[in-house]
Amino acid sequence: MVIPHLEQVNTSGSRLSVGRLGGLLALFLATTVTLTACGGGQATSAAPIDGATTPTADNTQTSSSPVSPSNQSTGTPINHALVIDLDGATYNALQAGIAAGTLPNLAKLKIQLAYNGGITGTVGQQPTLDTPGWATLLTGAWAVRHQVLSDAPQQTPHGKSVFQLTKAASSGLNGVAVASSGLAQLLSMDHSAGYLDTLADCSTSATASDCVTGQAVQMIDNGYALIFAQYHAAQDAAVNYGQGAAQYANTLTQLDQSVGTLVAETVKVSNSQWLIVVTGNHGLSANSQADGLPLVPESTTFIGLNQSTNRTAGFTGSVAPSTFSQLYVAPSVADVSPSLLAYLNIPQTAASYAMDGAELLGAQPVSQLVATVNNNNSTSANVGLSWTAPASGTINVLRDGVVIASNLPAGTSNYTDTQLAQELTTQGSYLLNYTVQVGATSSAALRSTLSRVSFVPPIPLAATLSNGLTVYYPFSSTLPPIDKMGHSTMVPYAADLPAGAGAVVSGSPGSAYGLLIDTHFVDSNGLEGYKLAPASGFDVSQGTTPQFTIGFWFKVQSCVATNDVPVFSNKNYVSGGNAGVAIGLFASSTANQCGIAFNIGSGGVRADGPTSPYTQISVGQWVYIALSVDGVAKTMSMYALDPVLGKTEILGKTTGSVDLTKLSPFAQWGVGEDGTGSYLMNKCSLTPPYTAGKCTTAPMYQQMFGDLAMWNRALSQAEVESIFLSQKPLSTLLPN
Repeated sequence: MVIPHLEQVNTSGSRLSVGRLGGLLALFLATTVTLTACGGGQATSAAPIDGATTPTADNTQTSSSPVSPSNQSTGTPINHALVIDLDGATYNALQAGIAAGTLPNLAKLKIQLAYNGGITGTVGQQPTLDTPGWATLLTGAWAVRHQVLSDAPQQTPHGKSVFQLTKAASSGLNGVAVASSGLAQLLSMDHSAGYLDTLADCSTSATASDCVTGQAVQMIDNGYALIFAQYHAAQDAAVNYGQGAAQYANTLTQLDQSVGTLVAETVKVSNSQWLIVVTGNHGLSANSQADGLPLVPESTTFIGLNQSTNRTAGFTGSVAPSTFSQLYVAPSVADVSPSLLAYLNIPQTAASYAMDGAELLGAQPVSQLVATVNNNNSTSANVGLSWTAPASGTINVLRDGVVIASNLPAGTSNYTDTQLAQELTTQGSYLLNYTVQVGATSSAALRSTLSRVSFVPPIPLAATLSNGLTVYYPFSSTLPPIDKMGHSTMVPYAADLPAGAGAVVSGSPGSAYGLLIDTHFVDSNGLEGYKLAPASGFDVSQGTTPQFTIGFWFKVQSCVATNDVPVFSNKNYVSGGNAGVAIGLFASSTANQCGIAFNIGSGGVRADGPTSPYTQISVGQWVYIALSVDGVAKTMSMYALDPVLGKTEILGKTTGSVDLTKLSPFAQWGVGEDGTGSYLMNKCSLTPPYTAGKCTTAPMYQQMFGDLAMWNRALSQAEVESIFLSQKPLSTLLPN
């Protein structure tokens, strides 16, 4: 084999020898899968083969003659693609820098408005955070498909990444250089599976941006077909100094130089043509934070290309819009992956299309595709689809890969799927994939969206549910959540918990928003999750005859692997015998299911819901959970109402010898936690300082809550069932 001598270019464009950049990877080969770490040499590497370079004792590297295989080609130019992700670079800042002449390289890439975070209030909504944004950038899908909902570590995107699709088409080598360890971890499965030939982790480098640039330059020189370069310096500068600071503007100028270096390097590769895409992933809040909220500033980003797009300019202002209606006319970050596949000549078929995005090149697709469920939860349910159509091209509509409407006239902008009653006759919850196809040839433009439809009897929400309602969180697009009844507060257990500890997600049936609790985030005192603190004087004891009900919609995307964790509790949950109330989540031996159990105790004495086996609930479904205690009858009733598994109800179970006056040991309830706020630390009998994952007995976890409520009475079976069967939020019973 003839092995090229690799050199690296710094951000100013001058050429540096590899030997002066110890710790960088010296060779990328089609037959070698390599992981590099710019700050500390090779992390892992395949064994060297004939002609491969190896690090020397002084951490420099040696190689053969400086001839790149890509420069030996002749004939038709070969398509390559380079994606540059500038996390934390905002649309407004780039427009200002371009106008001032400080970002000349980005100015050449036709920067235009874009959005991330899905469309708010739909099943596609996702937190505007780094990791969900990266997953969307690499899959062309929103979190309802890729299932990455937070910045928690050890997540694996569902579905196929652009690297998997390009590798299946044998398009060439795929490489990534990243400045963030979280992205390196997110891509680790693609790397180990061979879809990603090179994963260069620069997160430990003292000059991560320079490391990313150098690694990407080497991939360009070695003929990689698809390269992804991720920078995080702008977001760091925004957090440390603010978007209005000179340090932030200077960082953008430095990143512009890096972009220029990479673009200039692509020009040097003979017999090649390049698609270059640059984006900022997501926007930032007014105080320069990536807080994950579904608000316009956080959802606003940009996309720039070195080629003309198929989208008409719906927004051309130099300052980002203030409303979602103005923002959603723009492309989205989900459009990047389909565009890469199109440029690399890897067509996608309408029958198997599973992306929310659509290509920015070639035939113009529909935009602003939204699915709205009409008459949901009855056998007459139908789904209304609306979109903005291009001026030309007949339109086909597919549901789950099957054509349900064909040859609709050009310009058609809506369709109603009224065939569900015939197709989906079994009671349950269905996630339907609708694809709208413009044109009928192999180059037809495609875009998909998901809709969740539930079929249950048309039962109305019981009007009596407003009686005795003391605490109610309908959840909204902002944090912290607000109690609509004004009787409590809900905030993180610790003021220093990062934004990812709680995030806004798309909501439970009938509600636009829900709350994600993530215990991968913890402070040094072991505090995690959120706490619900009732106003003074409100608790569940009420003397010797407590009357109360707790109810909420609940969803998990994966089950805990071992042991149990609290869902909602006001006690120290390390023992069910401790005084107080708890609802807990348990591991299950059944695929796609978890266990749920209910408990009250008064100190050594306890009464429980189902154990061994626990009540089963479906993973990935909104399930209604309720616990009701009747102190007069000395009974407890427990509900797990599941759209797939049906209803599990344990009614009138005796509370036995539990002292019902001792059910309020703490002044707060843990939401996704117990009453102490430090369940995982306590489970392992640890003491501060505590770090995430230090307790290995019980796992860190993610839980989602919707329409959380508490009543000062025991609800009837019919009242609880009406919440589930109506699929309507309690807010419909209350004045605005």
